[in-house]
Parts: sequence; structure tokens; C-alpha cells
Amino acid sequence: MNRRTVLIPALLLVLLIPSVSPAAAQEAVVIKGGTIVPVSGPPIPGGSLVIEKDRISAVGKTVKVPAQARVMDATGLFVYPGLVAPLTAIGLTNYPGAGNDINEVGLSTPYLDPFEALNPEDETMAVARVDGVTSVLTAAGTSRLINGRVIALRLDGDLPEEMVLRRDVALVFNTSAKQAGTFPTTFEGVSRYFTDKLDKARLYADKKKAGDAARDPEMEALAAVLDGGKPVVFVAQGEVPIRIALRLMADYKIKGILFTASNDILKYVDEIAARKIPVIWAGTTGLPDRWKPVDLNYHMAAGLSEKKILFALSESAGQGGSNVRRMPVVASLSVAYGLSEDEAVKAITLHPARIFGLDDKIGSLEIGKSADLIVCTKPIIQASSKIRHVFIAGREIPQESVQTRLRDKYRTIVEERMGRKK
Repeated sequence: MNRRTVLIPALLLVLLIPSVSPAAAQEAVVIKGGTIVPVSGPPIPGGSLVIEKDRISAVGKTVKVPAQARVMDATGLFVYPGLVAPLTAIGLTNYPGAGNDINEVGLSTPYLDPFEALNPEDETMAVARVDGVTSVLTAAGTSRLINGRVIALRLDGDLPEEMVLRRDVALVFNTSAKQAGTFPTTFEGVSRYFTDKLDKARLYADKKKAGDAARDPEMEALAAVLDGGKPVVFVAQGEVPIRIALRLMADYKIKGILFTASNDILKYVDEIAARKIPVIWAGTTGLPDRWKPVDLNYHMAAGLSEKKILFALSESAGQGGSNVRRMPVVASLSVAYGLSEDEAVKAITLHPARIFGLDDKIGSLEIGKSADLIVCTKPIIQASSKIRHVFIAGREIPQESVQTRLRDKYRTIVEERMGRKK
């Protein structure tokens, strides 16, 4: 048999197989009879939601069911948009000992793009999904003075390109990052470091306009944030770092987002509210400073809400990994200490999407938005609520992770041993 006779049957086989894209092959789904919580509007008891391809095509009390759609009975269940986790390391890291790709060496690395190191096999993705997190903001580090970019990701996809919601969403500055043994070791030095870098970036931008600047990747990235350009997340833990961050935003007209776990933010809430600066509050479960009320941090979200500050909740003071799944716990604690339930849900869905300019895609259940949603047994902020279904871009995601596999493995072992003893 020659080579040609082998190739012809193989070619015929390829031609006979229908070419269908994943999106086109995806069935329509109707989630019917549950309490739909759009977040952008009031809950709809006994409502329905229609998913066609990767989008939400209908939401309401009654909807038209597409032909051949799969109908999911959600009677007694609750349907929410997927949770949105701000400032994580998901996709760049894994469990302890498995290595990570965050926090590059160097004081200033604004040109780093986390997309280049994105790992779709990162196990922390599945761990987060099981508890309802469908989208994250992942940063190329937060511990240096000037860090790399932030990327918005869906937690599903075999390739990095399939996961990306938006690249180059923001940069990260850390005004808390005093150095040990090298400049800057003081907050005076930190403030001066940022001032010098941003002054150089402004000069670079002026020279570039005049056609008199050799390309500099660092200055290029920093110039992009000046005069209200690309947003900057300011990690600021403590009174002085918060003050430095607010000054830099004002002096350089930076579109700033304040990320803090420090209750010193209370000193600046009026200024933050007046200047309409969004906040990512990450200190709910942290201990307050000495001599302050033990429940002070629990009240913080309610205080931000009272001041009409746009804020999102983060589960930890650093770049969250697998524990971003605890976001509903942080929201529920805030409700117990004065935050309304509606605002608590928004703070883990629509608000983080809005802060990062992604609310046209995710964060609420609206027609035309990405079908990223969760179906659970009770309101999401109740500790006893169980996630029953997770959809990302219209695809139902298996409720499985390394943790569920380990649970099932050792449950079986224990049950077998107990059975033998009987």
C-alpha cells in the first residue's frame, strides 16, 4: 500500500466529520422556577433565565423557551451572578511548594504582563469555582513598589486566550512596600521614589509627543497611568501609605483604586467619598489595631456603604489564591455588622466588576452579559448555602476540585475501614 492510498481514506474521514465550534455546539439552557437574583435589580421569585451559547438571552418571571433547550428545574433554589474576586494570584500560582509566577525581583516592573505566565492547569481555579467564583482579577505581583499589570480572567478554558476577559486592566502600586537594607527603607523614601518615577514618566510622555524619546518599557507603562489614563490599584496598609496613595492620585491625576486592610481608612473616608475613589476592603477578618474595638473591622463595609463609596470585598489582605472562595463569609460577617444584604452581594459581584470596568460583561444577570452564574440552595451569603451548579460563559462546570477528590478518597477509605470493623 503506497502513501497515497493511506492518505485518501484519512482525508475523507476528516471531511465527513462536521466542523462545529464549541460555542455553536453548546445547547441552550433554561433555569426555571428559582429565585433569580440579578443584583442590578430586585430578586425575581419563581423566575427563569435563558442561556444561549455563552450569553444570557432572557431573564424574567416568564421567558420564551428556545427549541430543544435543556430545562433545569431550580424550584427552591437561588440563581446569582458568579462571584468576582479582586486582586488574586489565581492562574499564576498553585498550592504551596508548586511554585508561582508573581512578585518578580525589582522595585519597578510595570511592564510585566501576567498573561505570559498564565497557567490554565492551576488547581486553585477549580477550588474557587466550586464555591461560586467565576471571574478574578489576577496581578503580576503586589509586594513590590511598582508591580506589573492586572488581567481579568474567567476561571475556565484550556488555553490562556480562552480565559481572558480583558488584558491590561490596571497597574499595581504598593505604597506600603518599604525595603530592608536598600532604598527606600522609610515612608519618606517610598513617597520620593514614586514621585521621581512619575515625574520621569511625565517627562518621557512629553518627549514622546515631541518625537524625541527612545522607547523605554518602564516609562511607557507608567506614562499610561498619568492624567486619568489606565487605572492604578494602590495597595496601602496603614495611615501613612493611604495618605501617600491619595496624594499621588491627586498630584498626577491618577484614576486610583484603593486596596487596604487597614482601619486607618476611617480617617480618610470623607475625602475618599468626595473624590469618588473606589475601595477594595480586605480587612474584615483581620484584627484591628491595639486599643481599638475588637469588632471594628466587621463594621467597616457598612461604614463605606453609608458614605456612598463604591467598594468591593476581598477575603484577604494579600493576593488571594485558593481562599478567594471565602468571599461569601466576609460578606455575611459584614451583614451581621450593619451592611445591607443587597450591598453585601453587590460587593462580591457587581461592584468589583464596576470598579475594574467589566460591568458590561459580568457582575449581574442581564440580557447580553456573559452567562457566568451560580445556582445555590440558599442566599449566597448564608454559611449553610450549597452551590449546586456553576456556569461560565454558558458552559456548566463540573463541581470537582483537588479538594473534593481528596475528600471523596479519604471518606471512602474511612467508610471501608469502619465497615470492616463492624
